[in-house]
Amino acid sequence: MIKYNPEKLKEIIGQDTKKILLWLERPRKKALLIYGPTGVGKTASIYALAREKDYEILELNSSYFRKKDQIKNIVGEASQQKSLFSKNKLILIDEVDGISGRYDYGGLAELNKVIDKSKHPIILTANDVSDSKFSTLRKKCELVEFGHVDYLEIFELLKTFCEKDKIEFDEKKLKNIARKNNGDVRASILDLGVSIVDGKVSEEGDEREYVMEINEALKLVFKSKDVNVLLNAFSNVDEDLDEILLWLDENLDKEYSGDDLLKAYEMLSRADVFRGRIIKRQYYRFLAYQSALMSVGVGLSKSEKREGYFPYRRSTRILKMWIAKNRNAKRKSIAEKLAKKIHASTHKAYKDFDNYVTFLKDEKVASELELDDDEIKYVEGF
Repeated sequence: MIKYNPEKLKEIIGQDTKKILLWLERPRKKALLIYGPTGVGKTASIYALAREKDYEILELNSSYFRKKDQIKNIVGEASQQKSLFSKNKLILIDEVDGISGRYDYGGLAELNKVIDKSKHPIILTANDVSDSKFSTLRKKCELVEFGHVDYLEIFELLKTFCEKDKIEFDEKKLKNIARKNNGDVRASILDLGVSIVDGKVSEEGDEREYVMEINEALKLVFKSKDVNVLLNAFSNVDEDLDEILLWLDENLDKEYSGDDLLKAYEMLSRADVFRGRIIKRQYYRFLAYQSALMSVGVGLSKSEKREGYFPYRRSTRILKMWIAKNRNAKRKSIAEKLAKKIHASTHKAYKDFDNYVTFLKDEKVASELELDDDEIKYVEGF
């Protein structure tokens, strides 16, 4: 495993770290919140800052200190204490989005108080703080966004590591490692580490399993215009394309507007056409076209990325379809039972169902038709 920790902020690849230095130099400052996907250098940049400026750094992971009393007694106390080594002190609160839900009630409110009273600069990291519960925290912080890193920059970094450790490598193999991790520097370094066999980068090394969350994939599509990144946006998502299409449809208007939105929906529409051909004709080779339209097509539809927080949500269409299907299933079931008694077709009983509702509400009729509890509730709902 190759171990090279950056000693200065400028060694962090793919990110605008000047904002971090400017923040530190301000005499009176808010806390700093660095947010972005995993593995892109958020925590590494803070440690590089501490080394470069000779700060003592105290790291507290909010996954372990996230309740009100814990934050008050541990994080709060740390924010008031002097450095052990008579240095300037930085407090790092990592994974602040680990504070969540009713089990951590009061945790965020207490953290906001700690930020106000701290005697030392505080830096927080998070993958995603777009949820409304973080609105107060965002106001108390200066925000710096870290994005996915271009795979060519990651390739150059991996190449540098190999050259320093005198490891034999093929550039194509390094590029494959960098490309498949979709802008995740840490994941690429891990994959390089397990790919080194007998002093060279080998394809025989075990690859680390990598599964991307749907939210991270959507961010790639909505925020990037790099074709190589877009092409692989959904390659490691543990969802099928039909589900991803619904996610895109649900969240497009959060990121796009005007002509950009129109173009993006046109790309989705074309993807849906190929989806229909796949289902109807079993032409599975069209999956590549569907995927490309949903990723590259939608990604390149924007003239520029929209700044700000836009929490993505799962499409409600599936739930609505399930509810409608469930209701129709009850209606059809009742119609089948009714049709046998009135000597009519199920289709006619289903079509004229509203005309029979009052009749069906009679307890004797319900008993005669042997309606179950769910079917009785369905009838009573009219």
